[in-house]
Amino acid sequence: MDTLAEAAERFGLGAIDQISFVVADLEEAIDRYQVLFGPFWTTTVTMNVTYRHQPSSVTLNLGFGKSGPLEVELVQVVEGESPSADYLAAHGEGLHHVRFPVDDLKATQAAMEQQNFVTTFEGGEGGVLFAYLDPPDLGTTFLELIQMPPTS
Repeated sequence: MDTLAEAAERFGLGAIDQISFVVADLEEAIDRYQVLFGPFWTTTVTMNVTYRHQPSSVTLNLGFGKSGPLEVELVQVVEGESPSADYLAAHGEGLHHVRFPVDDLKATQAAMEQQNFVTTFEGGEGGVLFAYLDPPDLGTTFLELIQMPPTS
């Protein structure tokens, strides 16, 4: 059984750049979380995604804050299916995933799937690709991989 650090090292993931918490009500949660992380900025997004290998659409209220170089994300599902909605229904609010930037999302994702990580949620827009993987040994915390567009 891998620890998160061992899994990250095995797949060459580098440092976590984001921690994400599922919340029931974004505005209410910001009042609680800003005590720990300072101010948050918010946005609402609707994305066409693949959820459990089926095309889907999800609308999310998102809050973003910082703790040093680490981004802190709060996620409220407004509409649609997602791992965040499932997590909230099963466990209530809490830490949902940690995110790792990668250079080649599809290659890293394939390598992880070969080691029994299960992709549950993926998508992309504007050159950004992401995938949530359910690790076989890490309980309820997902890993998110994100590939940013090349910078010129």
